[in-house]
Amino acid sequence: MKILIIDDDGDTRELVQMSLSLARMETVTASSGADGVAKAAREIPDAILLDVMMPFMDGPATLRALRADARTADIPVLFLTASAMIAEVERLESLDVVGVLAKPFDPATLGGKVRAALEKGAATRRAAAAPAGPAPPKSLDDLRNAFIKRSLEKIVRAQALVAQLEAQPNDEAAREELMRFFHSLAGIGTSHGFVQVTALAKEGELEAMALKKAGASPGPGEIDNWRRLIVALEHELSVPPPAAHVLATPAAPAREPETDAGPSAVLLVTADAGVRRQLLPLLEAEGLSVSEAGTLKDARAALADERALPSAVVVDVELPDGSGHELIVEIRRLSSGDTVAVVVMSPRGGFLDKVEAITSGADGYFEKPVDWKALLRRLQHLLESSRPEPSKILSVEDDPEQAAYVKTILESAGHTVFVCSDPSEFDAMLRQHVPDLVLMDILLPGVTGYDLVRYLRQDERNATLPVLFLTTEGQLQSRYHTARVGGDDHLVKPVVAPLLLSTVAARIERSRFVRQLLSRDGLTRLLTHTSFIEAAQGLHTRQQEGHVGPVAWVMIDVDHFKSVNDRFGHPVGDRVLASLAALLRRRFRQSDRVGRYGGEEFATLIEELPEAEVVRLVERLLAEFGAMEHHAADGQPFHTTFSAGVAMLNPGMSLDDWKKAADDALYAAKSAGRNRVSSFGGAPAPRAGEHGTQGSALGTR
Repeated sequence: MKILIIDDDGDTRELVQMSLSLARMETVTASSGADGVAKAAREIPDAILLDVMMPFMDGPATLRALRADARTADIPVLFLTASAMIAEVERLESLDVVGVLAKPFDPATLGGKVRAALEKGAATRRAAAAPAGPAPPKSLDDLRNAFIKRSLEKIVRAQALVAQLEAQPNDEAAREELMRFFHSLAGIGTSHGFVQVTALAKEGELEAMALKKAGASPGPGEIDNWRRLIVALEHELSVPPPAAHVLATPAAPAREPETDAGPSAVLLVTADAGVRRQLLPLLEAEGLSVSEAGTLKDARAALADERALPSAVVVDVELPDGSGHELIVEIRRLSSGDTVAVVVMSPRGGFLDKVEAITSGADGYFEKPVDWKALLRRLQHLLESSRPEPSKILSVEDDPEQAAYVKTILESAGHTVFVCSDPSEFDAMLRQHVPDLVLMDILLPGVTGYDLVRYLRQDERNATLPVLFLTTEGQLQSRYHTARVGGDDHLVKPVVAPLLLSTVAARIERSRFVRQLLSRDGLTRLLTHTSFIEAAQGLHTRQQEGHVGPVAWVMIDVDHFKSVNDRFGHPVGDRVLASLAALLRRRFRQSDRVGRYGGEEFATLIEELPEAEVVRLVERLLAEFGAMEHHAADGQPFHTTFSAGVAMLNPGMSLDDWKKAADDALYAAKSAGRNRVSSFGGAPAPRAGEHGTQGSALGTR
C-alpha cells in the first residue's frame, strides 16, 4: 500500500513516514498542498494523509483540487489535524474524506489507525455503490429459519434410521447416528426459542445413551418411543416460529477529543508526599501521563469534564477533606465512569476495609507500605484490559447448527471464531490459529472432547489455554471428567448468549493475566528470557515454512551499566532499565516481541521490515533514549545510551546461528565505541551522539 503524506512540517512528515513503515506501508511525501496535488497525479497513491493547517493552500483547499482532477478524484483521503475540538473534527468529517486523525499521535499505533480508517472507508464506499438488496440481518432470524429447514430435513433421515434399527437392532452405527440427531436438537433448540424441542430431543438422547452404555440393542419399546419423539419434534418445528432473538450490538464508543491514543492518563490523588515521591517516577517510567490532586476537592475538579476522564485513578483512602471511597463512588456514577481503572491505597489492611473499597467500585486494593511493583502490575493489567486485543476462539463442534449459533453470538461481541468440525483437524487448527480460548463439544465423531483436551494439555505451552466444555444436561453426570482432563468450565446446552459471552470474556481475561505473570519480567514487564526464546523459535519455524516475511533479531545492551549501579546505586539502575523497557513497549508494534534477555540486555523480534528500516528504527530509539534525563537519588541528572545489534533471519539459518548473528552484531557495536547500531555483516552505524544525542561515558561495559 502506497501512502502520500502531505504536510508542511518536516518533523511530522518524517515521523509519519517512520510510523507507516512500521505498518509495512510505502510512503511518498509532499511539503505543500500544490506539491501534494502534483505528486498525487503522478504517483497515484492508494491513500493520502493530508494536513489541515498549511500555508497558501490548506487541507480543505488541497482536497478540492484533488477531487477536481479525474486522476485523483477517487483516492481516499484522511485529514491530520492538531485540533481536538469536537465541532472542528465533525466539520472535517463532513468533507469528502474517510477519516480524521488527531495530532499528536503515537507512532507505534498510527499505521494501524490509518489502515483501519481506510478499511472502514472502503467498506462504506462498497455499501454505497452496491445495488439495493436485503439489509444485513440484525437478529438471529436467519439462523433460526435455517435451523428449522435443516432440522426438518434431518427428521426424514431420523425416521429412516429408526426403521433401520427396527429391522437390524444390532446396527451400532445407525444407533450412534440417531443419538447424534437427538443430541444436535437438544443442544440448540432452546437457543432459537424451541423449548419443547430441547426437552423432546433430550429424552431421545438419554434413551440412546443408556442403551449404548449398557451395550444393549433397542427393543420394540425404544423403537416406538423414538417414533413418537420424532413425530412430536416435527410438529414443534412446523408451528409458527417464536419471537425474533435480536443480537445485542456493542454500543458505539463515545466520541473522544483525540482520534489517536497517546500515553494513558493517570490521576494520582494523595496528600502523602512520600507516596508522590516514590510513585510518580515509577508511573512516568512506564510511559504514563500523570496528573496530581492532593485533596478530594482537587480530584473532583480534575474529573469535572467527563469527556476527558483519565484512564486510571490511583487514590489514597485518607484525604485531608474526605475519603477516597467517596471519590470512587462519584467516579462510578459518571456516564463513562465504569471505564476508569481505580486502584486504592490505604494504611489499613483489614478485611472490612478491603470489602468497603471493593463495594465502592475499586479494582485493586494495596495496603501501605505499598508493594509498588505489585501495584504497577495491577494497574498495567487494568489499562491493558480496557484496550482488549481481539480474541481468537476455536470452536470444536461438528453440529453446523450449534457451530453457527455460537459463532454468530461470539462474533457479535467482537471475537474471531474458527470452527473445527472435524476432530482430525484439531491439532492443525490449534497450531495455525493459536486461539485464546477453546470451546469444546463432548460428543464428536470418532473421539470425545475429553480425549482432545487430554491431548491439548500434553503440550505445556497450552497449560494456560482456557477450555470450556459445551454439553447437554444429559451429560452432567460426567462433569467430573471436565476437571480430570483439564477443562476450565462446563456450560450446558442450549447455552444462553449472555452467559456464553460473560464466561468467555472472564476466562480469556484471567488467562491473559496468568500468562502475563508467567511470561513477563517483574521489573520491566517485558518477556522473560525463556518466553522470548520460545517466540523466536515459533517465528523461526514459521519462516522456514514460508509463512512470514523478513524477520529481525535486535539485541540491545545499556552502555556502561555497571558504572550506573556503582555510582548511583541499584535502585537507580533499575529505574534506568524500566525507562528503557517502557520506551521499547511504546515504540514497537504490538506484534513485535520484546524481552529482557538478561541483566541490562534486551531483545526484540521485528517482522515484515527490511534490514535498513529496522536499523533506522533502532537508531531513532537510541537517539530518544540518549536524550532521556535520569536522576540519581540526590536528584543529580545524568544520561546514558545503549548499543544494538541487528541480525536478519536468512533462509537456511538455524535458530542458534540467528541468535549468534545478533550477538555478534551487538559486539561489533560495542567494539566500535558503543552508543550505536550495527547490523550483522555490515559496518556499525555512526555514534548516536554524532547526530545530536550526547550520552555520558560512565566507565566500562
